[in-house]
Amino acid sequence: MAWNPLRRALCAVACSMLPAAAAPVAAQTDLSALFAPAAAAEVAAVAQDWAGRLPTPTEWKVVRTGVDAATGFTVQAVSHEIEGFTHYGGLRYPRLWSEQGRFPVLVLLHGGFDGLTLDFLVNFDANFPAAAFADSFLVVAPTFRSEPLNGGQPLGIRNSGGEPSPFDRDCDDTMALLTAVLLNIPQADPGYVVVLGGSRGGNVAYHLALRDPRVRRTAIRYGPTDFFMDHVRLGAQERLDTGDTGDSLGREVADRIAGPWLAGQITLEQARQALISWCVLPHLRIEIPLQIHHGERDTVVPVLHSARADSVMQGKGATPPLFAYYTYPQGSHDPDSLDGHEQRVLDYLLELPALTEVGAAVPRPAALRGWPNPFTGGTTLALTGPGADGKALAAPLTVEIRDARGRTVRRLELASAGGPPSRSWDGRDAAGRAGAAGVSFAVLPGRRGSAPLRLVRLR
Repeated sequence: MAWNPLRRALCAVACSMLPAAAAPVAAQTDLSALFAPAAAAEVAAVAQDWAGRLPTPTEWKVVRTGVDAATGFTVQAVSHEIEGFTHYGGLRYPRLWSEQGRFPVLVLLHGGFDGLTLDFLVNFDANFPAAAFADSFLVVAPTFRSEPLNGGQPLGIRNSGGEPSPFDRDCDDTMALLTAVLLNIPQADPGYVVVLGGSRGGNVAYHLALRDPRVRRTAIRYGPTDFFMDHVRLGAQERLDTGDTGDSLGREVADRIAGPWLAGQITLEQARQALISWCVLPHLRIEIPLQIHHGERDTVVPVLHSARADSVMQGKGATPPLFAYYTYPQGSHDPDSLDGHEQRVLDYLLELPALTEVGAAVPRPAALRGWPNPFTGGTTLALTGPGADGKALAAPLTVEIRDARGRTVRRLELASAGGPPSRSWDGRDAAGRAGAAGVSFAVLPGRRGSAPLRLVRLR
């Protein structure tokens, strides 16, 4: 139908009578400075901050041990002190547990902001196609700062201290809990640590994969990766201007970063450092083993977050089997909607092409182990897992000790008397100087698939 002048005039009058909300509304708060693209120097400063942290636990306690009546799992509430407050976590022991055994460790990271529940700890793998996790893995699940461990009848309710500090400080607390477990539970295998996290826990899982070389493989379900995305900025804007928003990530940015900055509680530099520290995209590296799962109908964490991580990793040359990305057309923000992801996660974290039987033996990759770690005077380095038999070595095995900046300060040759190669290290560099308290790394140069061993010197 042709638009004559009278019809055009009537339309103009009608449009002028529409509610004001139908027209674009100017933002009341200017967040452009906060959301300006991150400079390389800012990203490097965040990485340096991560490298300089020493999340060391003290005052380890087994608070309570019990049995979940519904599943029969033995569970524990444990705690340690970090940065002046008490941090709680939950442990689920494997059904095949024995005091003489050696068990791989699964770090389990919950989503949301309501704390860790007993139901999640004992039932996260209820729909997995085999019982490998249930039979063989020690499950280590942290709470995050200021939130509860809702342990039900067997464990009770425990509240972690500190102020809420997602997402990288959640990683600090998880690393500290993992250290405490490996130091105090000798059956936990430090050479076989894998991670499973979703939503908030998915972001923490990215951070853990980036920062903790003890982690062998990481499976992530719909974890946020980039807090500079438009939907986050618009959600934060809406939250600040109206008091509410449907975008959960935007709400977190508004409440924890943008709001305090606008109120003068933190500087713009501090606000940007916090925002950049929540992001993982700028820090992804080709050698980080990742398996990512995301539903295309996710309205909480849009699938674009994982798609961008996939793009970055593929751009760096990452390929299967160490890196894989799966999307689920009918998937939402619910692991049960990611049809078939359980088998993929199971195969990936067990490092097997297929699981042939329930309770199949879990392989242990060749890896360096240090004991004690953290240490004071010295530590012993040893190779564990397949290929650790000294008889199979065609040449002496050299370990490089590197400082936090990646500089080699000492080279040690592991010796073998027919068993696993090992060597004591007194904490000194090649010139005989005692190292300062802090973090260093033991590396097997040229040995493919062997992750650096993070060593912590207390004094």
